[in-house]
Amino acid sequence: MEPYRTIASGRDAGSNIKAGAPSGKIPNLQLLRALAAFAVVVAHAMHETASLADVAGRVPLDGSTWNLGFGVDIFFVLSGFIMTHTAAVEFGKGGAPLRFFLRRCARVIPLYWLLTSILLLGAAIAPSLLNVPIGGIQHVLASYLFIPSGRGVDEIRPVLALGWTLNYEMLFYVFFALALILPIRLGILWLSALMMGLALIGNLVDPQQVQLAFWTSPIILEFLFGVYVALIFRSGRRVGGWAALGLMAVGLLGFVRFSTTWDDAALPQFLRSGVPAALFVLGAAIGPALPANRLVLCGVALGDASYSLYLSHPFILRPLRAVWAKFVGDHLPLGLFVACGAIAAAIFALALFKFIEKPLTAYVQGFARRVDRQKSVRAASTSGIDAGNA
Repeated sequence: MEPYRTIASGRDAGSNIKAGAPSGKIPNLQLLRALAAFAVVVAHAMHETASLADVAGRVPLDGSTWNLGFGVDIFFVLSGFIMTHTAAVEFGKGGAPLRFFLRRCARVIPLYWLLTSILLLGAAIAPSLLNVPIGGIQHVLASYLFIPSGRGVDEIRPVLALGWTLNYEMLFYVFFALALILPIRLGILWLSALMMGLALIGNLVDPQQVQLAFWTSPIILEFLFGVYVALIFRSGRRVGGWAALGLMAVGLLGFVRFSTTWDDAALPQFLRSGVPAALFVLGAAIGPALPANRLVLCGVALGDASYSLYLSHPFILRPLRAVWAKFVGDHLPLGLFVACGAIAAAIFALALFKFIEKPLTAYVQGFARRVDRQKSVRAASTSGIDAGNA
């Protein structure tokens, strides 16, 4: 769920990047990242109002009409798109799987581990701010290693609860890295068969083991949707503004709960939300680029910081809830808390991205590149010695 850069060459880049847009980015998709992250923030801010309503003796906000968790589905589809588009030229190349996986680890792990560690420290200092207590050492280690683990009652979440999505991300990275061993067509075919097979097993067998039940959830197919959206994008297919708006309008239906037929019990999430998310991303990807005005550039900036926004917003909302309950009480509408919380989380995320996430990621990626270069030099030296002794 992190910002990404495209392979800015040929018609792929030219059709979606206008003059004035940051080089190597697809502004339309960066805006989707901002929208997806902001939807999750608003959903969690509305959830916090339930506690505020209890304290003040008021009716909590009713968000049952909206499926704001749809932001996660958009993220998963975007992730499949990102990996396929940026790594397309790596298929079948020697060393590509390891290079890809290490790059993803360097991109995802630093901020996640940092915030997980801060949360553990905060739990030791002020445990009352946590809705669910931290598990034992096994749960903590599993959280750092992206292994699904039980937390509380009937909940499979890591220490930093939002990291449950990263557990799926890392699984997809492993599968995608293995697919890079093959040429692109065979690799995508193998990846598709593997992920559909796992989802089928999860649907038919209903596994009880925690990790197996988590990893065989049909939600993993949303990554596969993104893979195929990227293939459509890379094929050069483009549509006009009205067609793109039509695709995105249908996709936006994923934000709405129309009836009980849209519940997971009747319609699986990968169909109820994953298909609309794929249409939403497809419309944004193959449609005309938005003009690079101030509003769009602000959205792109928030899209850049979407990983920080997604992971860090509970650190803003939970303390804000405590302050609001103590000093505001029932004097202001609960909707104002949602607005203030979302805006404060966005401002904090922009600062976190600029001063922490970006330099920390650059340092880790630079270290990984230096290690890789040293290995290459040693390999070349060894090869030269072997040739001299032949």
